[in-house]
Amino acid sequence: MSSLRSLASQTVIYGLTTILARLLNFALTPLHTDVIAKADYGVISDLYAMIAFLMVILTFAMETAFFRFNRDERYNSDTVFSHALLFTIFSSALLLGLVFFFNDKLAVVLQYEEQPFLLLWMMAIVAMDAIAAVPFARLRAENKPMLFLKIRLSTIGLMVGLNLVYFWLFHSLAEDAAADSWVHEIYDPKEGVKYVFLFNLIGNLFMMLLFLPQLLKVKLALNFSLIKQMLLYASPLVIAGLAGVFNEKAQVPFMKFLLPEDTNKVSMGVFAAMMKIATFMTLFIQAFRFAAEPFFFNQEGDFKSKMSQVMRYFVMVQSLIFLGLVCFTDLLQWTHFIHPKYWEGWHIVPILLFANLLLGINFNLNIWYKLESKTRMGIYINFFGLAFTVISSLILIPVFDYTGAALSTLISYAAITGFSFYLNQKHHRTSYPLRAISLYLGVSLVGSIVVYYLLDHYWVYGLLVFSAYLALLIWLEWPQLKALKRR
Repeated sequence: MSSLRSLASQTVIYGLTTILARLLNFALTPLHTDVIAKADYGVISDLYAMIAFLMVILTFAMETAFFRFNRDERYNSDTVFSHALLFTIFSSALLLGLVFFFNDKLAVVLQYEEQPFLLLWMMAIVAMDAIAAVPFARLRAENKPMLFLKIRLSTIGLMVGLNLVYFWLFHSLAEDAAADSWVHEIYDPKEGVKYVFLFNLIGNLFMMLLFLPQLLKVKLALNFSLIKQMLLYASPLVIAGLAGVFNEKAQVPFMKFLLPEDTNKVSMGVFAAMMKIATFMTLFIQAFRFAAEPFFFNQEGDFKSKMSQVMRYFVMVQSLIFLGLVCFTDLLQWTHFIHPKYWEGWHIVPILLFANLLLGINFNLNIWYKLESKTRMGIYINFFGLAFTVISSLILIPVFDYTGAALSTLISYAAITGFSFYLNQKHHRTSYPLRAISLYLGVSLVGSIVVYYLLDHYWVYGLLVFSAYLALLIWLEWPQLKALKRR
C-alpha cells in the first residue's frame, strides 16, 4: 500500500507540474482563437499533428528504453543516458538535414508552397523537443520533479510571454493606433501562424540552454551491444507509436484531403479548438503516465494486484473529470476560453472527452507488455485501431465533416481499448474490478448524455447530476478510502 501511496503522491506532483504547464499554454487558447482566423487555426493544428508524428520517429522511444535499461545492473545510469541521448541527437540532425534539402518539394506536397519556411521551423522545434525527451525522462527516473517543473515552466512561460506581447499587447495597441503607427509595422493578424511557431522555436532554444549542463556531460564512447539492445526494445514501440499517433491525429489530415479545399481548413480549425477542451481530460492521464512508468518499472515480483487497484481508482477519477467537464460546459463557454466563432462545434466535445477517457484506460491496460519487454504487442494494438481509424474516417468525415472526425476518434479509441483488454487477459491475465469500472463508466456516460443532449447542458442540471455522481462514488468507495487512509 505504501508503494501505491508513493504512486499517488508522484502523480499529484507531476499533475501539478503538468497542470501548471498546461494552464500557461492554455492561456494562449483564448488569444489565438480570438485573433487567428479559423482557417489559420486549422493550419496550426495540421502542423502540430505533424510534430506529434515526427516526435515518435525522432525520440525512437528512447525515454522508455532509458527506464528499461536504467535498472539493468550491467550498465550504469550515465552510460544508458548517453546512448539514449546520442541516438536522439543523431536522428534529429539527420531528419532536419533532409527537410532542409527537400523543403520546396515537401512544401508542395503538404500544401505549404506559400510558407515553406514553416516546415523548417516545425522540424527544428520537433528536433529540440526530441532531444529534450531523454533528459526529462532522467529527471523523472531520479525523482526530481521540482527541477522538471522549473525547466518546463520556464520554457512555456517564455513562449506564453512572447505570445501575450504579440497577440494581446500589440493587438490592443494596433486597434487604437493610427494607420501609419509603428505598431502596424510589427503586428499583422494575418501573420499569426508564423509568430506562433517563431515563439515556440525561441522557447525551445531556451530549453536547450537549460539542459546544456546535462548535454555537455554525454559520453561519446559507444557500447554497440547496449545500443543494439535499446533499439531492439524500442523498435516495436516506435512502430506502435506511429500507428498510435496516427489514431490520435489522423482526423486533421483526413479533413485536409477529404473535405473541399474552400472549407477544409475551417473545419480543421473548429475541430482543433474543440480538442483544446478535450485536452483538459488528458491532464490527469499525462500526470499519471509521468509517475506510473518509473513506478511500475521499479516494482519487483507480481504487480497484478497493484495494477488492478490502480485501474479502479484511475477510472473513478477520470470518470469524475469527464462528467464534470460535460456538466459545466456552460461555465467553460461563459469564460470564453474558446472564442464564440468556434462554438458551432461544441456538440463534439462530450464525444472527444469520452474518447480520451478510453485512451487513459488503454494506457493502464498496456503497462504489462512494456515491463515484460513484449513491446510487439503495441504494434498489434495500434494497428488494430489504425484500421478502425482509416475506415471510419473515410466513411464519416466526407458525410459529417468534423463531427465525423470526432466519431472516428471515439470508434478508434474504443476498438483499441477493447483489443488491449483482450490481449491483457490472454497474455497477462489481471483480475480487474470489472463491475466497479463498468458502473463508473456507465453512470458517468449516461449522466453526460442526459445533461448535455437532453437537458441542453444547463449548469444547474449539471450541478445536480455531478453532485449525485460524486455522492455515489463516495458511498461506494468509502470503506476502501478509509482503509487506504489508515494504512
